[in-house]
Amino acid sequence: MPKGEIALNNTAKFILLDEEVFAPVSRYDDPLRFYYKPLVGWLYRKRISDGLSLLTPPYRRILDFGYGSGLLMPSLDKIGSELYGIDILSDDVKLKEILSALSIEADLRKENILLGNYPAEHFDLIVAFLVFEHIEKYDEILSEMHRILRPGGSLLIGMPKVSKNMKYLFNTIGFKNIDDYHITNHRLVRTAAQKYFKLKSCKKMPSFLPEFCSLYFNMLFVK
Repeated sequence: MPKGEIALNNTAKFILLDEEVFAPVSRYDDPLRFYYKPLVGWLYRKRISDGLSLLTPPYRRILDFGYGSGLLMPSLDKIGSELYGIDILSDDVKLKEILSALSIEADLRKENILLGNYPAEHFDLIVAFLVFEHIEKYDEILSEMHRILRPGGSLLIGMPKVSKNMKYLFNTIGFKNIDDYHITNHRLVRTAAQKYFKLKSCKKMPSFLPEFCSLYFNMLFVK
């Protein structure tokens, strides 16, 4: 049963299942455990719900790029007819078993997206939460996403602010050495993405602060 649902401004919802449903990809750098903490958990859930609120479902084919523990799959299952996921680290076999128990079907791959061989113009929506900050060579991935996204399709990117100040913030919530994992900031990704897509809308968190003070950014691009 869902532990909690955050209602959005459209028909999408971020559905958070019980903590024992999904398993972290690794003991340390997977953020799964933070979604269930009292205060920090609200911030983690809010940034996902903010991103989903930019979408206009339903969609036919959805690709979750960097699906991790699979936490987002129940939410995407409610707005898409066909679910796909690709991740270079996650255990696709284990996650398929978990999703099957939830009556969710998804085509999962443990693979580099550049080697995924997806058909051209195949997806209606590509979702990438908490992925691009870990990627150094993001331009070629954006180019591949442009190839496999249909005309008029959407790319939703959600990523945290990457700066020296964020290192101290993550330290306070128990996430040490974040600068070993976060290497690319949202401005670089946004600029690169605009070579291939049109920026349709964005949300920053907190919404009332200027961009340089914000902690998280959701950006919706359209092909």
